[in-house]
Amino acid sequence: MSLSVNLAKPSDAPRKLTLNLKKNESFFVRLAWDCPSDLDLHALVAVNRGEGARISEFEDILSVYNVQRTVRGQQEGYLPLAADKTFSVHGGALVHSPDATDGQLSDDDDEWIRVFPSRLRLPATGYIEVVLVAMIHGPGKPVFRHVKNAHVVVENEDREQLLMVSLSDHFADFSGVQMGSIIIDGSGPAFSPVGVGFVGDFNDVLAQFS
Repeated sequence: MSLSVNLAKPSDAPRKLTLNLKKNESFFVRLAWDCPSDLDLHALVAVNRGEGARISEFEDILSVYNVQRTVRGQQEGYLPLAADKTFSVHGGALVHSPDATDGQLSDDDDEWIRVFPSRLRLPATGYIEVVLVAMIHGPGKPVFRHVKNAHVVVENEDREQLLMVSLSDHFADFSGVQMGSIIIDGSGPAFSPVGVGFVGDFNDVLAQFS
């Protein structure tokens, strides 16, 4: 039989019951850079049943490449633009800022994504994995070393920083990086950092998850 003692002292204030008064958690993903390059944030709403995250529909792809537009006379893309130039998937569960193409939009954020996990329906088996990706767009296979002060920040509902990474420094030789994933299961949402760099375009990324 192990011995234990009560660690309370008479002067200690009585413990009070408290509840988490937040009904829903959300996440804020911010991308910024300081030169006339074209960087993009992307997110995939994937399902993971133990064999890796997989997407199955165009509605699962939050990307400027998936926005409705005309390219050389052809209609492309699945997602409509809102009046404020934002676009979203799954009924607003993920919302993307207007596309920034030159790193001059703001001193803080050039592009951002808001994720509202409670608006996503859990699958019958497995869990949802929202894959977060940053990429550099342009001809000539550019990489992040060509971009000044490119960085990504991931924050929770209280704007507590969950991740801050310099793409220009830590992923200098890559054209893209999966910063992390937001895992959503029956116990609630949580951010999981990944930090995997790659060279290629966004279709190469999609091939890994479809």
